[in-house]
Amino acid sequence: MLEENAKDPFVVFDTLIVNLEPLQLFKDNIEIESLYLKGLDVNLTMKDSTFNFDDLIAFHTSTETDSIKTDSTSTNFKYNLSNLEVKDSNIHFDNQNIDHVTEIENFSFILPYIGWDQTQKSNADLKFNFPKGGFLASKLNINPIDGAFDAQLSVGNLQLEPFYKYVAEHIEINSFNGLLNTEILLEGNTFDLLKTVISGQVRLNHLKMTDINNKPVIASKQIDANLKTIDQFNNNYVIDSLKLTEFYTFVKLDSTSNNLTKLFKLDEQIVAETEVNTVKADSLVNTTASQNQLYYAINNFQVNNGSLDYTDNLTGKPFNYNLSQIEISSDSINSSSDWIDIYSEMLLNNRGTLNAKLGFNPKTTKQANIDISIDNFLLSDLNIYSSHYTGHNIIEGDMYYISKSVLTNGDLESENKLLVKNASLDNTKGGLYSLPLKFAIFLLKDKNGDVNLDIPVHGDLNDPSVKVSKIVWNTFKNNIIKIAASPGKLLANLVGGDQKDIEELTFTSFDSILSEKHTSQLDKLLKIEKQKEDLDIELVYYVDKDLQNKRIAKREALKLYLKVTSQKILKNAHAFEAYVYSNRAVDSFTLDQSYMAMATPQAVDSIAKSKAQLIIKDTEAYLNSVNPETKIHTSLSDPEDPLNKGSEAVLKVKYSLREEE
Repeated sequence: MLEENAKDPFVVFDTLIVNLEPLQLFKDNIEIESLYLKGLDVNLTMKDSTFNFDDLIAFHTSTETDSIKTDSTSTNFKYNLSNLEVKDSNIHFDNQNIDHVTEIENFSFILPYIGWDQTQKSNADLKFNFPKGGFLASKLNINPIDGAFDAQLSVGNLQLEPFYKYVAEHIEINSFNGLLNTEILLEGNTFDLLKTVISGQVRLNHLKMTDINNKPVIASKQIDANLKTIDQFNNNYVIDSLKLTEFYTFVKLDSTSNNLTKLFKLDEQIVAETEVNTVKADSLVNTTASQNQLYYAINNFQVNNGSLDYTDNLTGKPFNYNLSQIEISSDSINSSSDWIDIYSEMLLNNRGTLNAKLGFNPKTTKQANIDISIDNFLLSDLNIYSSHYTGHNIIEGDMYYISKSVLTNGDLESENKLLVKNASLDNTKGGLYSLPLKFAIFLLKDKNGDVNLDIPVHGDLNDPSVKVSKIVWNTFKNNIIKIAASPGKLLANLVGGDQKDIEELTFTSFDSILSEKHTSQLDKLLKIEKQKEDLDIELVYYVDKDLQNKRIAKREALKLYLKVTSQKILKNAHAFEAYVYSNRAVDSFTLDQSYMAMATPQAVDSIAKSKAQLIIKDTEAYLNSVNPETKIHTSLSDPEDPLNKGSEAVLKVKYSLREEE
């Protein structure tokens, strides 16, 4: 039989032998005792939505009956077909839409019997093997009167590789392999096939998909699905259980997207859906409410011994991380639930462990609870990020982390407790934010060398510009900066007392010796030095020179006035000021300038320098008297330092890591 063009072969066979009982036709029976067909070769072609056999279907379903008038009385036939054998047959399906030909070679099967009674429920069984292994078997029971049918479909060890090009239409992959086994039950009615309901079991073994770089991206040793109800007409999808054994995923993140989005062409789908929604916006308004609402359920979901490889190049260097021994479980995931809980645990880069519980409302994205516990996490695994963002390499350290997060109507409240043991960091050049991480960690360490840190995170996720990762990072960054910029609070906890006592020693304009309070403050600094051996402590002398000189000049002018007037103490301030004005060198001088002229700038400057030297000398002497090996040191500030402005004489305490100087 040739194609419509009368050139290309459509159906070809070598041998056809039919043994029938023609007399049974008078009894409305079609009875074939045997049928043998050898060397059948069928060529099927699809282009767009048409097939090369559409013209045959159109001919045989034509309603034009000008030449032949059929009896309107229906006739019920019975079929008895025995010993049906098809041997050495080939089927070629050319799907020109994807430029792929599917071959079923050496197709053979034997059907001992097919019985069909148009007045009674009948059955038809079929089984054949696939050329590359596996088989398909079906059992069909149908009632020709009311159209009710049920069909059992069994597929055993069906190779998925021949279906690669069909899958590649929708997924950007380089290979598609696995073995499919199914036991499926289809129940419905021939008069309304769209209402057919599917149930049964599906097992997929040795699934493996590779991306365009031929890297495995999704794989699984075994996937088991128990389909309770798949009812497409009523939009009802219930999976009784779904179990993924040794499921593997490869995730690669870049600055704009990830490999899975590209693999499944999700960006293209989003664009296409947006365009469709825009075009059909008006028609959607008129959609009737009779459309069935989607219902989905997975009564039991499990991932056993899963793994995930993650990589990114966000810092300019490849970062690779592995999650293994992944266990995920959940009961009763369904679209009508008000709350769903999912539990998971896994191994982090072959060392740390993570346990998590995710609870969420499937009807909204604005309600969720997330509890996470991480133990024995190796901090050096994050070296690439730490170096890039903070300018520090993590040499060693173990992290323990507990997080409780609640999302209510889009408002995030998260409490995070961090414990770091044996942390050791090294400085590197640069860092996007150059955070003082090493110094902050040093300050946070307790007597056991542990770091305990509470990091509360808050944010309104209703704002589309707000990102959780950005909130967490900014909170962490600000905490580190705050700790390093103001270490007094943490250090005061080591020695007790007021935080200000270990931040500065204040002096009046005329103090030049240490008071009891000053020595008490220095004692605390010595205790801190003892507990924090790598801490560099520097006492820097600050003073507003102009302000100090004015006060010294006034005091020196007063001494001259008391000497001239033979007084021991000032009795009349107005008389003192009048005396100063009357003896000013220049009529335009202010009172302060007149004080300075009387005292002389040279004398005032000498007194100020002497005062600073005495304070520093006495401070160093006291520190060395208590601890001769102390490394606490003093210095004079740069006269141009803005901290001098408006300052009384003060020794400000500056803390840093000794090795960072």
